[in-house]
Amino acid sequence: MKQTVIFLTSLLTACFAHAAVEGPLTPEQAIASFRLDPGLKIECVASEPMVVSPVAVAWDEKGRMYVVEDRGYPVGPGKGKKPAGQVVLLESTKNDGHYDKRTVFVDGLTFPNGVMCWKGGVFVTCAPYLYYFKDTDGDGVADVKQIVFKGFQDLSTTQLRVSHPILNVDNWIYLTSGLTSAKVSSPIYTNHPVVFCNRTDFRFKPDIDEFEPTAGTAQFGATFDSFGHKFICSNRNHNQVVMMQLKYLNRNHEAALSDIVEDIPDHGAACKLYPLSVNITTAASHTGFFTSACGIMYYRGTALPEEYRDNSFTCEPAGNLVHRDVICPTNSSFVAKRAQDGVDFLVSPDSWCRPVNLATGPDGALYVCDMYRKTIEHPDYLPEATRKITDFESGKDKGRIYRITSAKFSTKPKKFDLSKVSSKDLCKELNNPDVWWRTTAQRLLLERQDKSVASALRKLVKHGKIPETRVLALRLLDSFGVLQNEQILAGLADNNSGVRENAIQVAELRLSNSPKLAERLVAMANDSNPRVRFQCALTLGELKDAKVIPALANITEQNTNDRWTREAVLTAVEHHADELLRTLLAGRKDSEGMSTMLVELCRILGNSQTPEKLASLLSEVTASNSDNDAAWQVAAITGIADGARSRGLVTTNHSALMSLVAGDSATIQQTRNRINDLLKRSTVTVKDSKEPLSRRLVAVGLLAQADFSIAGATLQSLIDPQQPSEIQVAAVRGLGQMSDAAAGTALVQKGRFGAYTPPVRDAVLSAIMSQPRLIQTLLSAIEAGDVPATAVNEDRRNQLMRNKDEAIQERATALFKDMKAGDRMKIYEEYKSVLTLKPNSKNGHAIFTKTCTSCHVVSGEGNTVGPDLTGIRNQPGEVLLLHIIIPEYEIMPIYTSYNIETKDGRGLTGLLAAETPSSITLRQALGHEEVIPRSSIATMAASSLSLMPTELEKTMSKQDMADLIGFLKGM
Repeated sequence: MKQTVIFLTSLLTACFAHAAVEGPLTPEQAIASFRLDPGLKIECVASEPMVVSPVAVAWDEKGRMYVVEDRGYPVGPGKGKKPAGQVVLLESTKNDGHYDKRTVFVDGLTFPNGVMCWKGGVFVTCAPYLYYFKDTDGDGVADVKQIVFKGFQDLSTTQLRVSHPILNVDNWIYLTSGLTSAKVSSPIYTNHPVVFCNRTDFRFKPDIDEFEPTAGTAQFGATFDSFGHKFICSNRNHNQVVMMQLKYLNRNHEAALSDIVEDIPDHGAACKLYPLSVNITTAASHTGFFTSACGIMYYRGTALPEEYRDNSFTCEPAGNLVHRDVICPTNSSFVAKRAQDGVDFLVSPDSWCRPVNLATGPDGALYVCDMYRKTIEHPDYLPEATRKITDFESGKDKGRIYRITSAKFSTKPKKFDLSKVSSKDLCKELNNPDVWWRTTAQRLLLERQDKSVASALRKLVKHGKIPETRVLALRLLDSFGVLQNEQILAGLADNNSGVRENAIQVAELRLSNSPKLAERLVAMANDSNPRVRFQCALTLGELKDAKVIPALANITEQNTNDRWTREAVLTAVEHHADELLRTLLAGRKDSEGMSTMLVELCRILGNSQTPEKLASLLSEVTASNSDNDAAWQVAAITGIADGARSRGLVTTNHSALMSLVAGDSATIQQTRNRINDLLKRSTVTVKDSKEPLSRRLVAVGLLAQADFSIAGATLQSLIDPQQPSEIQVAAVRGLGQMSDAAAGTALVQKGRFGAYTPPVRDAVLSAIMSQPRLIQTLLSAIEAGDVPATAVNEDRRNQLMRNKDEAIQERATALFKDMKAGDRMKIYEEYKSVLTLKPNSKNGHAIFTKTCTSCHVVSGEGNTVGPDLTGIRNQPGEVLLLHIIIPEYEIMPIYTSYNIETKDGRGLTGLLAAETPSSITLRQALGHEEVIPRSSIATMAASSLSLMPTELEKTMSKQDMADLIGFLKGM
C-alpha cells in the first residue's frame, strides 16, 4: 500500500495539529503524524519486516538499495550468540519506488553502520574492519568477503565507531573516526606501514596502496558539497566544516595552530530544536537542544524544491526530528543559517521515531533511515539508576525508510542499469543535475580506469554544463594520469570559484616543475573570491620559496579579520616568516585581525630565531616612535617575546623580552626605551575600564612579557572582583609566566587566595602547575595555611606527588598523602534541603555569572568549555544539585578532562579541544586554549575527575545555591 501524506496546510496549523504520542505506531500512523514543510510529501518506501534497524543505505548502478541493519545495537545479542548485524539488498519488483523484495546479502556482523558501492559489491564499515563484500554468482548473497582495512577502534560504545564511507570529488574514499583513534593496516597491502589516526578521520584510494589519516574528527556523520568541502557532526555539534588537510597543518611546526574544524551554525552548535514528542533524555542531555546529532547530509538532489538544494540536514534521534540549515559562504568558510524559525524540517510526535541517517537516491529524493526504537540512548551514557529501568529491547524488530520529495514530484522511477552504459555515455552523465547520477558515473569511470575517454573529459573541463561537471572531469583526468597543464589553466580561469579552487589543488604537485603554473598561481592571490585566495595561500606554501611572500602578504591584507586566511598563511611561511613580517609592516594596515596575525607570526619567529636575530627584529619593529604604529608594535613585540619565553630564553633576573634587549649599545638602548614606553601605554590601557575589552587584553599580553618589577603590581591590581573575569584570568596567566618567584608569591599570598572566584582560583592553580619554578611557592603557601590543601584537587595532588623534582615530590607527599576525597554523596544529601527554599532568580543569575560563566553557557551568556546549560531547565532540581555537588557523577566522553605532564616538569589540565599529529590542545576555563607540542609531552592521561571545581558549595550560602538552581531551571 502506498503510504503518502501531502502537507499543504499552513505551517502554523501544522504545528498545532500534532500532539505528542507514545509509540509504537504502524508505518501508516507514523506517516500521518509527521510535521513536514508545506509543499512536500513523505512516503514510507520500506518498513518492518522488509527492513529492520536501518542505519545506512546506498544504491548500486542498477538502482538496487543496499541497507545496513544494526540489529545488535546497543550492546549486541549477548555472549555466545551470533552477531545480529546484516546488510540486505532491497529491490522494487513493481518499479514503483517501494521495496518489496529482500535478500540478506551479508549477516553475522557485529555493529555494521556504513555502506558504499564499488565494483559490483560494497564496502561496509564494521569496526574494527572495513569489509568488501560481493556477489559473484547472481543469487544476491555475498560470496566474496574480504577485510580491506583493520585496526579501527571497537572498544568504545557502538556510537563511537568508524563509519560513512563516501567517495569525494577528489576520488578518495573517506571514513569517519567515530571520535576515536586507530592503528590502521591492510591485509591486502602488507608493505604499507601502519597508519596512526590520532582522533582523525581516514581516507584511501580504492584498489591501490594509498591510505592515510585525514582532517576532521567526525562521529556518525560526514558529507561533502559539490566542490569537495567536508562537513561533519558529533553529538552536540550538528554542523562543522573541515577547513584544511592535515598536510598543511603539519608543515610549519613553529605555528601554534590547534584546530582545522569550525562550528558554522549562526544559531549555535548545539542549537535549540522544536520537537513535538515528550522525550526527556538523560540528566546530562539537553532536552530541546541537539544532544545526538548524526547523519549530516548536504543535499544536492532534484526532487525537493530549488530552495532546499545545497542545504544541510542533520538527524536528531533523541528529539525525533531532522533539522535543516541553509549553507552560505562567508570569507574563507561557511555559515549555516536556520532554515525556518520556530520549526524543524521533519518532526515526529512519536517518541519511537529515530532518524539516524540520510541519503540522496537515484530519483533525487531525500531518504531517511529510521531505526525506530523505544530507547536510542546507549546504556553506558545513562545513570545507573536510569539504566536499570530502561527498556533497550523494544523496537529491535522494527525499522522504516522514508522518502521526502516535492508534493508535485513524480515518484515513479525509471529502470536503468549503468553497468551496461559505455564509458563515453558515462561522461555525459557527469552533466546530470542530480548528484546521485554524477557521483555514480564518477565511480564507474574510476572503477574502469578507461583512458579512452580522456578527450571527452578534456572537453568537459572547458565546456561542462555545470561547474560540478568541470570539477569531476578535471579530477578524473588527474586520477587517470592524463591531465595536462592546459586543463589546469582552464580550471584556474573558470568563472566558478569552486572550479578554480579545485584547479589550484590539482596544480599543487606540478608547481615545482612548471614555472607557468607557479606564476599563474601567484597571480591568483588577487582572486575575487576569499575561499580561492585561502586555498591559494595553502598551495603556495608547497613551493617553499621566498618568491611567494608578496602574494601571501597580499592575501593576508585582503582578509586580515578572517581567522582561517591568517592560519593558511602561517602554515605557508615556514622559513620565511621574517620576510613576511617586513612585507606586512611595510603596508602597516591596522586592524584587530592584523594585530592577531602579527602576534602569531612573531611568535613563530620567537620560537625559531637566534637571540641575536630576535634582538635585531625588535629593533626593526620599534624603529618608529609614532603613536599610529603603537598597536602593531605591541602585537609584534608580544609575539616575539612569547615565542622566546616558550623556548626558555629567560634569565634569573629578567623575562625573555627584557633579556633580549639587555645591553648598552645605542641600538639596544633605543629599542629598550621604545618598549618601556609601550609598557607604560599598556599600563594606562589596562587600568581604563572604558577601553574595549579586546584592547585591554592585548595590553595585558604585553605586560605579561615584562619583568615582575615593571608590571607585577599592575597585573596584581587587575585580579579584583570588580574586573571582568577575562581580565583577571589574563592577569593571573601573565604573573604565572614571569620568571621572578615573587610573581607566584603574589598569587597565593595570605588573604588573597580565599577571595578569588572559582574561575580565578582555578586559573591560579593552573598557572602555578604549568610553571615548575612556582610550585614550591604554592607548597609553601599550603604549609603556611595561606592556601587550603583542599583547594588542590586529587588530579593535581597526584601530579605533585609524582613530580620528577624529588624536592617537590617529597614536600607534596608530606602534605597530601593522608588526604582522602570527602563523601560527596553525603554532602549532596545534606544539601537537598536547599530545594525547599524559595529561589531568587535574579541573585541566581548573579551567582551563575560569578561562578559558572567561565565554563558554561546559558542563553548565549558565558563560555563554551563544559556543557551548554541552556536546555537543562527540564531536569529535576535534585539532578542539578547532584551535578553541582558531585561533578564527577556523570561525565560525557567529550567532556573528559586530561592531565599532561611535560618533559620540563609542567603540569597541565583541560579538555581535549583538538589534536594534530604534532600537537595537543587543551581547553581551560574562559575558553583559554593551551597548545602543547607532542614532542614535549612526558605523560598524558584521561582523568576520572571533572574539570569543574569541587566544593563549589563552599563559595556560596545555601540560599545562593537555591537561587542558582532556580535560575538554571528558569524559575
